Amino acid sequence: MSVPVLGGPSQELEFQKVLDAQGESIRRSRCGLCVPQSSGLMQRRPGMHYHFRPEIFVQTAGAARFAFPHEELYLRAGEALFLPTGLPHAETPVADDEGQFQNLVIGFYSSTVSMHFAVDAGRGRPEIGTINFFPTPDLGRIVGLVDLTIGVHQSTASRRKTAVEGMASGLFAMLADLTRTNLADPRGESRRIFQVKWLVRDQLYNPDLNVTFIAHRLGCSPDYLSAFFHKQTGETLIHYLHRQRMSGAIEMLGRHELSISEISWACGYADAGYFTRVFRKHTGMTPQAYRQQRLEEVTGREARPKTVYHDREDFSPGAPVAVAGQAVEKTTLS
Repeated sequence: MSVPVLGGPSQELEFQKVLDAQGESIRRSRCGLCVPQSSGLMQRRPGMHYHFRPEIFVQTAGAARFAFPHEELYLRAGEALFLPTGLPHAETPVADDEGQFQNLVIGFYSSTVSMHFAVDAGRGRPEIGTINFFPTPDLGRIVGLVDLTIGVHQSTASRRKTAVEGMASGLFAMLADLTRTNLADPRGESRRIFQVKWLVRDQLYNPDLNVTFIAHRLGCSPDYLSAFFHKQTGETLIHYLHRQRMSGAIEMLGRHELSISEISWACGYADAGYFTRVFRKHTGMTPQAYRQQRLEEVTGREARPKTVYHDREDFSPGAPVAVAGQAVEKTTLS
């Protein structure tokens, strides 16, 4: 896979057109919305990869054949796919009758939304030419909305179609607005630093990811790259790599179905003991202690009063309001 370069304003305008059109298509119930099963999460499968946050694909030309651990999906032009967090997948481009293939790929990293058009470079897999990043303080809310849309789509709720269409159309509107308010490359990073950070984000799960791996992909020596990265950012490259992996680990520690060993493996650490040492160095506690702290925080929030009045606190879930002329039977929650 080639390393992309940073796109400019003209590409942002293309993103806007696709996002606006997709949102309108969903509002009119004319768009197919695909969501694969959330099974086999955070597993390393031959020929597949996964990310620590969800992804969105919007097919604009041709089609894409997606392979997942337990199913395959065919994404046609005009359709959108919401990919669950941690789902291993492989994508094969399928050109249309005119030989065209393209989809818009939306990812989420740190406090940034990434967007790029993927094309068929003739190698049997999509390639990125240029990519744009859109900083936002609302990334957590946006990712939460993507996760909620996926969860409702996978549910058996009677009105799930209406709910999913409403959330998905709103999400595409938010993403389109984000491209309109963006300042291209606000951090002023050099092309080389941008490519280093992209490679780290893209290969974060890979146990072979290290300074030598990155330097080889960029065609320079490890010593040169380490010195250049430190000079430009004030942070060593190995520390940046560990910090990004710890960020992914912290998110996954909130998923109690994953063991510490599974999280270690998913973050690119083959040795769970080494993962624990790195985690303690970056956070001051072990992964087990951090998970327990998160659980206690949730429990503490549940113990707070449900309603606060000027003279008292109410810990009950609330009482039904009596309708004039009618008695209300008091019920208790079991």
